[in-house]
Amino acid sequence: MRAVVFDMDGTLLDSVPTVSRAYADAIHSLGGPPVTPDEVVAGWHVGHTELVLAHFLGRACGPAEVERFHAHLDPAIAGLRPFPGIPALLDDLAGAGLRLGVFTAATRRVAASMLAAAGLGMRFEVVVAGDEVDRPKPAPDGLLLAGRRLGVPAGATAYAGDAAVDLGCAHAAGAQGVHAAWGARTGVGAGAHLVAVRPHDLVPLPAPPGRHTPGPVTATG
Repeated sequence: MRAVVFDMDGTLLDSVPTVSRAYADAIHSLGGPPVTPDEVVAGWHVGHTELVLAHFLGRACGPAEVERFHAHLDPAIAGLRPFPGIPALLDDLAGAGLRLGVFTAATRRVAASMLAAAGLGMRFEVVVAGDEVDRPKPAPDGLLLAGRRLGVPAGATAYAGDAAVDLGCAHAAGAQGVHAAWGARTGVGAGAHLVAVRPHDLVPLPAPPGRHTPGPVTATG
């Protein structure tokens, strides 16, 4: 492997409770039905902020609704942190010569603010956001775009994510999917993908040509 691309919420950042609560509160304040954070998580695969709000509100949404969401989210992200082991993992992958990127369903605005709040804003060469592509995960569009920007083909890229749509995205792109089993949705069936129980289990997976590091990443089938 020559590159590793990460999902953001629930993979890099322990942010799913924060974001889902902000959505639930925004939906309620916009006159929508009562929804729980768990219901938000089950439905946010539809895409970026406007699409998620529209999904739950049952109507088209625009800048006004997005700003309402940010009124709930922005004050809450100051305390966001990466999952334990993520900063050290990024250090090791970069030190081994791997190219690093992010593909998230979140908007560019949300991704930039959350990565910065968690101290990861400068750790990735490429960040592709959900509002930069036409089709959300599990379509491969965003992952393929990240690969083009990194200059690395999908076949030499690993995509790590905690959700089934992340693994579906990797499969559709022809990349190596890695189930981030430390993340928010630990019950995801990994199928033929690799499983990383802890962040550091990724270290042996993507060794560039000419490097080899043994380790515990396991395949499931």
